[in-house]
Formats: sequence, C-alpha cells, structure tokens
Amino acid sequence: MSMDNKVIEEVKDAIMGMATGAASLSGWSAGQAVLIGAKVQEATTARVAQGQELSSALDASVPEAEMVLIMDVFCKALDETQDAMAAFERVVAIKRKATVGVPGVDQAEKVAEVEYRDAIKAGLAPQAAVLSAFLSAGAIIRAMHASTH
Repeated sequence: MSMDNKVIEEVKDAIMGMATGAASLSGWSAGQAVLIGAKVQEATTARVAQGQELSSALDASVPEAEMVLIMDVFCKALDETQDAMAAFERVVAIKRKATVGVPGVDQAEKVAEVEYRDAIKAGLAPQAAVLSAFLSAGAIIRAMHASTH
C-alpha cells in the first residue's frame, strides 16, 4: 500500500471513529451510531474527493447521515405501530436524549411537533412530514447555537 493510500485509510478510519463516537454520545444505540459513522465517512470521503474542504465536508455529512437514520427509525416505527404520531414520538425521544442541554432544543421540539401535525393534517405522507419537521427543528437549533457565539 502506498503512503498516500495509507494516509487516506487512516483519515477515513478517523472520520468513522469520530462520527460513530459522537453519534453514540448523542443518544443513538451502538448499532445506529456505527451506521451514522459509516454514512458520514462515505459522504465525507466523496465530498473531499470532489474538492471540498474536510471541515465543510464533515459539517454537511453529519446531519445528512443522521437524517437518513432518523428516517429509517421513523419508517420502522411506523411499520411496527401503524401509528404516525407514535412513530414520530419515538424519534423525538431519541433526539431529545441526544440534545440535552443544547440551546433552543425546547423551542425546536415544539416547532417540530406543530409542523409535523400540520403537515399530516395537510395531507403530506408521514415520511415527508417527519423530514420537514426535523429540518425545521435543526434550523432552529443551529440559529440558537449561532446566536450564542
């Protein structure tokens, strides 16, 4: 293995490890954390290969990977319960655990719930409604975080 390939593999392993560790500390189960880590590593590697800076590639890849897992958890819960609100509440419970102490999380949770209910009432599919709700919640948390710095 050439020195360049060895360095690339070490960076990929570091990204996978950091993302997996962060996801685990954020309240995801061990298996879910590994999935997030793998998705982050894959997406970050692709972005860097296209010329994006590592830090901005990571910034884009982490929420993207987490959203994929949120949708997976939501869809499985929806299949299991056949109740869109129960499935939504399961994902909210995971995210609540992951965001303890984060500025804006209480407001974001309230907005997400209202947006989810409104989207369902408007006829959106539950999957589209949860995506919309969590994108809005994430934007609120990022805005609140930005206002503290």
